[in-house]
Formats: sequence, structure tokens, C-alpha cells
Amino acid sequence: MLTGLGISLFFSLNVVMLTMALWAYADRPETRFAAALADFLRWIALVMTIPVLTWLGVPLGRQALAQLKHGRLSTDLLLLTGVVAAFGYSVISTIRGIGHVYFEVSCVILVLVTLGRWLEATGRRQASEALHELETLLPQTVRRLSPDEESVPLAHVRVGDHLHVLASERIPVDGRVIRGTAMVDEQFFTGESWPVPKSEGSGLLGGTLNLDGDLVLEATALPQQGALGRLVESVRNAQSAKGRYELLADRCARFFFPLIGLIAIGTAIWHGQHSGIEAAILHPLAVVLIACPCALALATPLAVWAALGTAARKGVLLRGGEALERLAEVTALRLDKTGTLTTGSPSVVHFLCEDPAQRDEVLSRAAALTGSSTHLFSRAIRGFVETTQLIPALSSVRAIPGRGIVARLEGEDTDTLLGSRRLMIEQQWTVGPRLSEALQNLDLTSESCVLLGWDGEVRGLFQLREQLRTEAQELIATCRELGLDIEVLTGDHAARGARLQQEIGIPVRAEMLPEDKLQAIKSLRQRGVHVAMVGDGINDAPALALADVGIAMGCGTDVTRETSDVCLIRDDLRAVPWAIRHARRTIATIRQNLFLSFAYNGVGVILAAAGWLHPAIAAALMVISSLMVLGNSLRLKDAGDPQIEDESSVATVGHVMTPSLPEVVR
Repeated sequence: MLTGLGISLFFSLNVVMLTMALWAYADRPETRFAAALADFLRWIALVMTIPVLTWLGVPLGRQALAQLKHGRLSTDLLLLTGVVAAFGYSVISTIRGIGHVYFEVSCVILVLVTLGRWLEATGRRQASEALHELETLLPQTVRRLSPDEESVPLAHVRVGDHLHVLASERIPVDGRVIRGTAMVDEQFFTGESWPVPKSEGSGLLGGTLNLDGDLVLEATALPQQGALGRLVESVRNAQSAKGRYELLADRCARFFFPLIGLIAIGTAIWHGQHSGIEAAILHPLAVVLIACPCALALATPLAVWAALGTAARKGVLLRGGEALERLAEVTALRLDKTGTLTTGSPSVVHFLCEDPAQRDEVLSRAAALTGSSTHLFSRAIRGFVETTQLIPALSSVRAIPGRGIVARLEGEDTDTLLGSRRLMIEQQWTVGPRLSEALQNLDLTSESCVLLGWDGEVRGLFQLREQLRTEAQELIATCRELGLDIEVLTGDHAARGARLQQEIGIPVRAEMLPEDKLQAIKSLRQRGVHVAMVGDGINDAPALALADVGIAMGCGTDVTRETSDVCLIRDDLRAVPWAIRHARRTIATIRQNLFLSFAYNGVGVILAAAGWLHPAIAAALMVISSLMVLGNSLRLKDAGDPQIEDESSVATVGHVMTPSLPEVVR
């Protein structure tokens, strides 16, 4: 399709230039040379139009005929009729050597329609590829105990099998821990960055990551029927639903095409009886030409492409015109928390020492121990530590799954511990009064703490918490100005959700799995609410796909970006209300374009049917309406917000280039 589009664009531009030359120099030849030039230009335009009809017109014709066989009178059939009418009349004029030609009308309509469908087809293909990559994420082979350990293909796993999973490996299937302890990263499904401790009896989700333990699990579901399989199936089902705008266009076409067909036939019969065969050909052709749906084939794409180019420069990538239409109608906004409203990584918000005089030593030991770990909390503490002392070397270090780190500094014969309160309790280390009071006031369900100590005493406490994005409050205020119903959907603990709700002042629904988020979006849509979902994790993909508009953060996963309608390049939440405003302005422009086009066409059909409109004038009216649409659409290039700066880099959705309007015009 891309090859045919490129070749057709080359020939179409030449046809346009030849037609302009014909109108400028030889439209009404007064000399033999002018007449010969006119014939030459007509025949060359005819020859260059044939490849465009072959590459682009034939597929359109096949699709229109296939729809007609199923009893559907689609816009494809009306477009094809207009293209054939313009081409047929032009061929007759070329053979006769007199009259106007409209080869460029056929070429431009076919090129614009095909370009829009190529962008849509490419986006759908990439979405399918992202889902395929997601399915191949699970290991191809697993260690099965039966009773000796053996390596078997994942497809051979059955419910009840015992599987051995080492540290840094992904859990292959949904299951239950029967031996071992570990910290498991469930961000894949819950979207939360906090690792979850797993021990005997704990449930496991296939596709999650075993961070630091040695686990034996019992499979409770087949690989295709586990959490990952259900996630992929949810995305596919949500994507397969046909858009209501597409259905509405099809319904309108079923009425519009027969109406224009009846008018054209009636015009042919009337003028054939009263004015002869030539009038019976010319006037119906004028009806079909003026009724050719440029509003669907030209007016909407011009506004959409101008809007897409502007949005891309602002760092907002939209998947097409349909996404703009749905975004303009959004009345409710649902937000993920981790990675969307928050930065997605914990940071140290409070540090306390039992003995303030030991502050530098505590930080120095923390720097040494966290340097040997890649744990999320270790990275946060290492980023917080500001010690100018030399970081002591370690003679030994050992990670305790789900607990923390035990290390020994060079020159010492006692251990230094960095980890959870549970680790300190198991080691029976004492906690001084200052830290004890801090631990009593700490809400462990909404905040996390890491303790550090040596010589049997806890010496320091690091309190960690996720941070809201700096623009989160501004996002909420602007969305309220737009009249949006806004709410947060998160898989985090209820206590953290309650604290977030108190902090930002909007409803927060916590402890929601991907299926729960999907059901929340489905419930809103069933009530007729137009909802947009903003998220960044794989767990948000089903909800993003099912929502009227899915908005993915730029830091999100491939499958999230591919299943969404909008992608924010810079993770700036202020771009969300800007995009909604921009979409509403774009739709207002599209409606103006549609009105202008249909007004021209409606008046033109009446004049053509009455015999007062020559096909040449019909084509001129189409050009005039197109110029009006172009000028109206160019106003969208100036849409902007002083808070959202232009992107200078080339913007793409996946690998799909978003062309700017001047490039399309050229």
C-alpha cells in the first residue's frame, strides 16, 4: 500500500500540474498550436491518471463491491462513483478533443483516502505486534519437579505441577508458593513500584518478576489462562470493538448514496427527454461530481492533519482523526496513580538517627550497603545519601529475600544490617526511644521505612514515599475548569489511596486489579459517559483500549502506547487538558468544514439537477470549497498553550509518521 501511495502521489502531482497548465494556456484554444497543446496535455494527464486508478482505485472498487454484495451502500461506493464519473467524463472530453477534464479530482480523492487508511492500518499492525511481544514475555522452558528437577516446555505445564523459579526469573504461570520466600515485582500487573513479599501460601501471577528469592510454586492455571493470558485477551477484545463514528458514517452513507443516485438518474431521464443525449450525460455527471463527498474525503483529513501536526509539536501524539473526535467528547477522566500522578519511584522523605551525632556514620554505612544492591529502596536511599566521607569497603555482603541486606565492613567482626523492621525483630536488635516513637507514628500501609544498625542496635531510619508529579494539582484544577469528572484508579493499598485522596482532593479507588479497572471503564461507557483513561503500565492496557480515549504516558510500556489513542512524549500531565481543549477546537473546525462542504454540495446538487450547473462549474465549486476548508483548517496550526512548549524533534506514533499540513499540501 505504501509503494502504491508513493507512486500515485508522484503521478497525481503531475496530473495537477498538467491540468493547471491546460486551464492557463489551452483551455479555449484559438490557434492550431493551442489546440494541439490542449490535446497533448489531456492525453498526458489521462496516461498519468491510469496508474493512480490501478494502484488505488482498484482496491477501493473491490472493497466497495464486497460491501455491496453484503447489502451495504458505503462511502467507498460513493467515492468510487465520483472518481469514475470524473474520470469517465474526462476520457470523453479527451477523445472528443473539447471540453474540460477532471483527472486531478479522481487522483486527489484516491490519494487522500488511501493515505488515511494506510496510517490506520499501520497503527493496527503495530498494536498487534506489541501484543505478540507481550505473549512471548514468559519463559519458553521451566524447571518442573517430578520429583527430580527437569526442564520442560512451558506449554507442557499442567495445573498442580510444582515449578522451581530462581531469583531474577519471571514467574511462568499463576500459582501458589509452597516453599521459599522472595520479594516479587508485580508492577507488570498492579502498576505499583513497591515489591511485594511472598512466602508459603502466597499467590503468584504469571509474568511477575522474582527479585531475590528461591521459590517453588504449585501451578493453579494453564499458561494461556493465567493473568497474562487474560490481560492480552482483554486488550484484543477492547480493540476489536468498532468505533461508533465509523458505524454512524456507514449508516449515513446508506441513505446518502441512494439519494444522490436517484437524483442523478432522475436528472438523466428528465434532460434526456427534454434536451437530448448530451444533456442526459453532462447534467447527471455534474450531479455526481458536485455530490462527491469531499467532506468525508478531504474536509475532515485537512483539519485532522493540521491538528495532528500542532499536537505533535506540543509533545502530544494522537493516533488519528477518530481519536480527536472521541477526545473532544470526553466528559470523564480516569487516572492511574503510580507513574502517572506520581513519579513511579519512591524517595526518602524523612531521615532520623537515634543519636544525631552518628548521622555521618549512618549515612556512610548506608552508602556502602546500598551500593551493593539494585533494590528499588536501595536506589532511593543511595540517591538521598549525601556523605563527603570515604565510603567504607565491604568484606562480605548477603541479601536476605524480603528482609534486606547483611554486610560486614572491612576491619570489623560484627554485621551491619539494612532492611525492614521485620529483619531487625528477627535479629532481636534493640530500638532506641527516639526511633521507637517514630515507628509508632509511621503508617506502614501508606509509607515504607528502611532501618539501619550495627552492634545489635538500630541507629537510623529512612522513611520512603512516592512523590506526586509537580503538575498534578494543576492538571486537576484545569480538568475541573473543563467540567470533567475526574477520579484515580489504582492497584495500591487502600490506606495509600486514602492519603492520596486527602492530598489531591479528588476520589481515589484503591486495590484495583486490571480487571477491576476494565470493569470501571465499562460501567461508565454503559451509562453513556465518554471517558478517557490515563496510564503508563501494562496493567492499564485493557482499560486504555476499552476507554473512549486511552492516553499513555511517554514512559509507558510498548503495549500501553500501542493500545492507546494518545501518547504524551514528555510525561507532562498538563498536556492532557491541553489535548482535550485542542480536540474540541478541532472538532468545531471539522463541523464548520462539513457545513461549508455540504452547503456547497447541497446547493450544487439542486443547480446541477435543474441543468443550471455545468460539470466544469461543479468542479470549480469543489475547488472553492476545498480552499475554504484548507484556510479554515490552517487556523489549527496556531493552537497552543504557553505552558506547553513546541517539540522540535520529529514526532511519530510507534513508527507511523505524523505529517504536517504543509507537507501534505506540497
